[in-house]
Amino acid sequence: MKGIKKHIALCCLLTAFILCACDDNLTKVGTTILPPDDSITVYTDTFRMKASTVKLDSIFAKTTTCMLGEMYDPVFGNIKSDFLCQFYCQEGFRFAEMPHNGKIDSVDLFIYYSYNATGGLMAYGDTVTPMQATAFPINQPLRRYFYTNDEPEKYCDMNSPMGVCTYTAYDMTISDSIRNLGYFPNIRIKLPVELGQKIYDETVNNPSSFASQEAFNEFFPGVYVTNTFGSGNLILTSGENVSIRISYTYVQQGSEGQDSLVNGVHWFNSMKSVFQINRFKNSHIDRLLEENPTHTYIKSPAGVCTRLVIPTMEISNTLDVQDRFINSFILNLKYLPADDWDYAYAPPSHLLILPEDSVTTFFENASIENSNTSYISYMNTDGSNYYYSSENIPYGYSPYTRTYAFGNISALLKTHVKNSPDKDLNLLVIPVEREWGGGGSSTSTYYTLGITHTLAPSGLKIRTDEELMKIVILSSKFEGKK
Repeated sequence: MKGIKKHIALCCLLTAFILCACDDNLTKVGTTILPPDDSITVYTDTFRMKASTVKLDSIFAKTTTCMLGEMYDPVFGNIKSDFLCQFYCQEGFRFAEMPHNGKIDSVDLFIYYSYNATGGLMAYGDTVTPMQATAFPINQPLRRYFYTNDEPEKYCDMNSPMGVCTYTAYDMTISDSIRNLGYFPNIRIKLPVELGQKIYDETVNNPSSFASQEAFNEFFPGVYVTNTFGSGNLILTSGENVSIRISYTYVQQGSEGQDSLVNGVHWFNSMKSVFQINRFKNSHIDRLLEENPTHTYIKSPAGVCTRLVIPTMEISNTLDVQDRFINSFILNLKYLPADDWDYAYAPPSHLLILPEDSVTTFFENASIENSNTSYISYMNTDGSNYYYSSENIPYGYSPYTRTYAFGNISALLKTHVKNSPDKDLNLLVIPVEREWGGGGSSTSTYYTLGITHTLAPSGLKIRTDEELMKIVILSSKFEGKK
């Protein structure tokens, strides 16, 4: 009999949820539910959250992804990106052949980048804008630091460039026939031949410098590559696509005993096993931090994000959380259309919300959303009122309604009320990339494999209209009669 009573109560509670979704002006949605010795009362209360723009000038970026260049946006300001990297050396490395007369011919630094799935360059902005890249020698061992505000001057002599190259992201000197044969665009910086000679001579005179990666890093700490001229585009690539090529000739004996000179090369690549430090420098963003009556801003990488303040103290006092159970708190964020110009920033693929004081540990621990203290956005409609969850579509927003949906985040509210009842809940809304799995022929669901800060340029204006800043809390109270 008790099971039947509970079933009836549950059905009535569900009906009340549906009714309250139709009118959020009601305070007391449900009254007494039969049978008479048990009752559940359902309430809906409306509050207002506050939103502001805050600086996020450094992010955790333990990744091989890197960008190079500089780009200005009339709304979101300027961003400059560069990187420092070491190079992998095989233990006990020796040149495969002896260079002719022990001399190295040339040394080049290559930065390869590629094309995206639709055939476009992995670059942002105007790809025919002239740019200049300069390489500097690192003279201090890099430390394991994965935040994006490190200062290259701590490691480099900025008065001694190793090489300079002027380039355009779209190389117009390459013919279509070569491009269609699988050509990989690249930036090629000619380095001093003395560097290659120094490395070769060291293999002969002091082979212990190649006994381990640590020994090699002491001998050759790496390079810093930065943009030194031009503003208009950013190239996105991977540290594994950054390589030093040492070219030389060596003597090869022919089948008939005749000697000939043959070209030889050796590559040193920047790989996951060595350090890479990414740096992002934003400027002209002070006005984004000013109070705005209509919207807040989100800019990546390492620019600004939005802070939401949930009035949990007011909620606690109104709801009497010791007496009521919080059932639902649906959070949606709407954004304004992008500005109408050729290189306007696109919205980030996903947004993540989590308490402000847990951002550092979340990313350093390589966490994923747990739908308790952290939530990732999902696409909530395809334009025909068909709703998705984050489990069956990998995209994080709806371009039809311009909405980032997070679903029911009541667990986050309840956790905060339990742990910090005398403080309002400060949430940060952060642009992220979601690595996902699933969705194949055997399953239609997706699941999160990893979450990282967005490194690609993106920008967003979150609407803060009074109506959109309203939050509706659905709660219930069990009133058993003695």
